[in-house]
Amino acid sequence: MLPGAKRHLRSMAARGESVPPDFARAYAAPLVELARAADGPLSGAERACAYVIDKVRASSGRLFDQGARVPPLASVSTSPVVRFIAERRMHRVSTSVARALLAWADGFPVELFTDVPPATAVLALQAKGHRCVSLLPDGAETGPHEDTLAFAVHDLCHLDKFIDSEHHRGQVGFFASLHGAVEGGSWGAFEAHFDAAFGRDWQHVAADMNGSSVFLFAALKMKLKMAVRRHVAQGDSRCAEPSGPLAPHETRAYDHSLEEMLTLLRLHGDVAEAARRTSARRDAPVAAHRLLKHFEDAGDHALRDRPVSHRLPSVHAFSGPPR
Repeated sequence: MLPGAKRHLRSMAARGESVPPDFARAYAAPLVELARAADGPLSGAERACAYVIDKVRASSGRLFDQGARVPPLASVSTSPVVRFIAERRMHRVSTSVARALLAWADGFPVELFTDVPPATAVLALQAKGHRCVSLLPDGAETGPHEDTLAFAVHDLCHLDKFIDSEHHRGQVGFFASLHGAVEGGSWGAFEAHFDAAFGRDWQHVAADMNGSSVFLFAALKMKLKMAVRRHVAQGDSRCAEPSGPLAPHETRAYDHSLEEMLTLLRLHGDVAEAARRTSARRDAPVAAHRLLKHFEDAGDHALRDRPVSHRLPSVHAFSGPPR
């Protein structure tokens, strides 16, 4: 892109003019060229938009530009790359990915990585209402994802679920509770009772699952239940059953471990009772609602100091270019 082109497109967006249809060809240059042509440093969100544009263009060829979004997605940004995400559809790029990029551009706190952060780092971010996206260099290990684009898309889909206004406060509260437990000093001893698979399992919940806080807690309970089953089976010198209800002696061991985990998560009284009754079967709606209220309150506490510019955006609305 010629020097000054970005300034020209920013000016068009500021005047409320839509990005021209040939913008895909004009602006979908390799990221390094885009940065060199910019009038100033690209923000993290702009880098992510350009990264996705460049990767999709390279992988999809003539199918890259799928036409205009009608209506365009909402964003207050006047950046040309952000306006392109808001106004144009790309091959095999979901609306969820676009919403996540636009929320990031509009101020939602996202950390940009060029490597894969450990699960504990992702948990710490989510515990304060932030999320991260990894833009990996070509040739990086991306398993189980197909390539670097798929890895970035995966992260952006998680971001979209994290900023869902229905579940955001509860998620932050759940992650803050788990982060407090993990950082509290006793989690290591608790985890050491079980096999390495439990460590991978709880970290998967902490860093690679998003949605309802009740769903997240039920998933964590299930990971613990299976860890207890494996632990008991190892003590009996047998293989653990892959599924099915716990046997009575497994249930006793699980109940003991669950109480320990509830204490570490600082779930007490009626909240602890609600947590005991809540499961993935959704057969205790009153208990689930009480637990949800607790996590939402914890989320409100964790988010109380977040700047106005970092509050949850209305990412599911639609609008034209900013005026």
